[in-house]
Amino acid sequence: MKRDDDIEHIYLDEEDAKPTHAAHHSSHGVAAVDNAEEKKKFYKLLLGIFVVSTLLSVIRGWDINRAMADFMAVFFITFATFKFYNIETFAHTYRTYDIIAAKIRPWAYAVPFIEAFLGFWYLLSSGPTWLNVLTILFTGSAGYGVYKSLQKHKSSKFMCACLGNFIRLPLSKVSLVEDVAMGVMAFAMLFV
Repeated sequence: MKRDDDIEHIYLDEEDAKPTHAAHHSSHGVAAVDNAEEKKKFYKLLLGIFVVSTLLSVIRGWDINRAMADFMAVFFITFATFKFYNIETFAHTYRTYDIIAAKIRPWAYAVPFIEAFLGFWYLLSSGPTWLNVLTILFTGSAGYGVYKSLQKHKSSKFMCACLGNFIRLPLSKVSLVEDVAMGVMAFAMLFV
């Protein structure tokens, strides 16, 4: 039996091979859970990112650019790590709502590497202009895909791919935080 994710179909999808929300649930059986326990795990994750990035900024010498770059570095590296844990499931789920990954399958596999790259670049710098522009473009296209998906489905009952099975919040709860927060911070760093 052939799977949709076979290697010979990795480069470009035909219209009938596009991933669907139903295909994701039938093949992976993971649904979003919007309850207090999942929210608590997400808030703990954000708190951990904030604490680690603040400590990093204090150790390296406090400066607003440095603090913002350190937060973005820790955020991107953390979220990339979750994606790497099960990259196949991430890529399959991500393709259900990302506008680029839906058309070009390798993009979904490249996203964790791009996030890790951005994270390490922020870690090694104070957020130069080109890095912030790339971050705005990257998070802007991802955020647009989330927005379009939420408008189309009028529901956020499908799970965000960005945290794997660790935190199973709906797409709107996590992806919008991830994309919008990083895009806004990168934009702010252009003017700080």
